[in-house]
Amino acid sequence: MAKAPRGESSRETVPTSFPETTPRFAQPGYDFTLQAVVEMQRSLGELSAKTDRLITDVKSQGDKIDSVRMRLAWLAGGAAVLGFLVAIGLGLVKMLPFGIAAPTH
Repeated sequence: MAKAPRGESSRETVPTSFPETTPRFAQPGYDFTLQAVVEMQRSLGELSAKTDRLITDVKSQGDKIDSVRMRLAWLAGGAAVLGFLVAIGLGLVKMLPFGIAAPTH
């Protein structure tokens, strides 16, 4: 067994409290920050590409809807003209006298 240093007793003592110091934790290096920035940049690039794709898809859907709307407008206009012509025809038929016999030869 080792001998106790001079001036100290051979009795061991247990500290009653721990020293009050600020703990020092390992600081993350620049590699961690750089990796986070690169991953965020990649994620933003993907998000930008998907947003551009969505804008293109919405524009093409808008063009299709405009085409359908134009066809429906032409169909409604044609139906209105046809209805007007039928109404005029029925008015003319009602104006014809029905009591007149067909001419004989």
